[in-house]
Amino acid sequence: MQLYLIRHAESQNNARPTYLRVEDPEITPVGRLQAQHLADWLATLKIDAMITSPFLRTLQTALPILTATQVNLDVWHHVFERGGCFRGHDETNFAGAMGMGRAHILRLLAEFERRCRLEASIDDSGWWGGRDRETDQEAEQRAKRICDRLLSTFQNGEVVVLLIHADFKRLMLTEMIGETIDVTGLGPMRNAGITKLNRIDERWQLDYFNSVTHLPAKLITGNEH
Repeated sequence: MQLYLIRHAESQNNARPTYLRVEDPEITPVGRLQAQHLADWLATLKIDAMITSPFLRTLQTALPILTATQVNLDVWHHVFERGGCFRGHDETNFAGAMGMGRAHILRLLAEFERRCRLEASIDDSGWWGGRDRETDQEAEQRAKRICDRLLSTFQNGEVVVLLIHADFKRLMLTEMIGETIDVTGLGPMRNAGITKLNRIDERWQLDYFNSVTHLPAKLITGNEH
């Protein structure tokens, strides 16, 4: 398997102070340009599968890719950002939000309806359902489950794109290569940054980390470490 872990394009939360962040922001005008450059670059590859979280910012990042390629899109319930869908900016005011429901997501993807699949667990009540914020331990366990799922789903050398989030991308990298590389020291996770891993001889090998060579310098954003 060749796996491309890609952070979503710049969201409104990325461009705002922490105290103004909301539970499910859309991408910014800069983010839309980033997503288009990302789509143009991915169109040069032969992609077998594209997976995204049910957050609005990852779905909006996927839309130009669906236009530029013929790849199908799978919305996996459990590749969401660390913590889940919640309001607030620190532990004193966190409050669980609902997240988009199935019908809302399908409307967003309506132009590509025949090429998009949502997991059955995403229903009209909202994919997060107002639960409390996920704990760090729960997030780490979820990252391991997603890594295991990728290995059980793709066993024939497929090229897979996974559109996810900065903190969850870090958790997945820790699970995949954390025994040999200090993931915390790799630097910031740029918006639309591409990290490529290859599955070789029963282990993950890091090909490159957080590449933004597909973006003009003025479109490089995302300083989270």
